[in-house]
Amino acid sequence: MTILKTIACCGIGLIVTGTVIAEDVKMFSDRTPSAAEMGELLFSKQPGSTPGNVKMRSISFGKSKSTPEELPELAGKNQATSIVGLPIKFAYNSAEVMEESKPFLNEIGKMLALPEYMGEKLIIEGHTDAAGSDSYNKQLSEKRAQAVKVYLKDNFNVSANRLLVIGVGESQSLPDSNPYSALNRRVQFRKAP
Repeated sequence: MTILKTIACCGIGLIVTGTVIAEDVKMFSDRTPSAAEMGELLFSKQPGSTPGNVKMRSISFGKSKSTPEELPELAGKNQATSIVGLPIKFAYNSAEVMEESKPFLNEIGKMLALPEYMGEKLIIEGHTDAAGSDSYNKQLSEKRAQAVKVYLKDNFNVSANRLLVIGVGESQSLPDSNPYSALNRRVQFRKAP
């Protein structure tokens, strides 16, 4: 008997709310986007967002069941978000950033240093292809996202608290791509809440 059936059998009412995901992934593989271009994609005001200085109040009922570690995974799932995908390459079976990927990361670092984005936070998502086990790919993708964070922190003096890391593994292949394709080995960036 599933949990949902168990709850229904006990007579407990359950309201399930669906999550609306509206993501616009902009993949760059043929050129390195500029810092300004990525900043505009990631941090421009989305439709329905509140203006910068408007403060909103909310009411919360009960305790949040999310732990701090889970929050980055939920970030952006309930609102329209723009995501920049970059083909960051790593040494085989490692988290060492390849030299050819550094121009992409340098533009991310420059973007985070621009005055208009100094207060912004960024989620760094590591992705892998489907080769290897699920658990191995999740660990590897997290190590690779962490390596990107360290690169930005060390080379551009970006505060560690502005960079949140998620290892997604092979679970989110690009649409219309073979799960084993090299295109799925990427790092995605999105605005953090």
